[in-house]
Order: sequence, then C-alpha cells, then structure tokens
Amino acid sequence: MPSRKPKPKIKHAEIVRRFAARLRELRSTRGMTQAELARLSRVTPSYLWRLESGAVSPGIDLVDRLATSLGTTIHDLLPTASTDPLPLLQGQAKLLLDSLLKTADQPTLLMLCPLLARLAESPTRHR
Repeated sequence: MPSRKPKPKIKHAEIVRRFAARLRELRSTRGMTQAELARLSRVTPSYLWRLESGAVSPGIDLVDRLATSLGTTIHDLLPTASTDPLPLLQGQAKLLLDSLLKTADQPTLLMLCPLLARLAESPTRHR
C-alpha cells in the first residue's frame, strides 16, 4: 500500500486568525458550546473547531449563518482591518519598486533616482 503524502499546510491571511479569535470570543460570551453553535450553524463540531483555530476560512454564506446563530451581524463577526494603513502602503511601495528595478532601463532609472532622492529629503518624511 503506497504511503500518503501529507497535505501541504495552507498559510491563511491574518484576517482568518482574527476571525477565528472573534468567533471564539462571541461564542464564549454567549455561553455556547462549540457543539451548540455547530448545530445552529449547520456545520460539524469538528469543522467549527477548525474555524475557531484558524485552520480553515469560512465562505460568506457560513459567516452569515454563524452571525445569525450568535445573534449578531456579519459586520460584528468579521474583524476590521488594521486602522494603520502605513504597513500596507509600505508593502505596496516595496513591491512596486522591486518590480520596477528588475525591468527598468537607463532612462527610467535616470528619472527615478532624482525623484527618490527628493522624496528622501522631504521635510514631510520626518513627521
């Protein structure tokens, strides 16, 4: 009998971990067991455990059923994104710059270097 290859572990986005924590928090504050919430939401208790541990991410229809079962709204169940957009903007800028540097020709770099130098010297940069 051939041996089974282990499934590769999926690395979910940070929002899945935050959703898992919020789901667990709301269930606990309502005094519900995982089995109760699973029954009301029409999922298996093991799947609910996987949701609360961040091992899987739910579909939109399941988020709606979970929110209804918890007596809350989808908005309350879904965690909001970070209020600080700086890390996101830094990541976007880095990706764009890295991509540009890989393919840039001399005229592009001649335009880019002075612009980056001026941005680095900008007084608003030091806020």
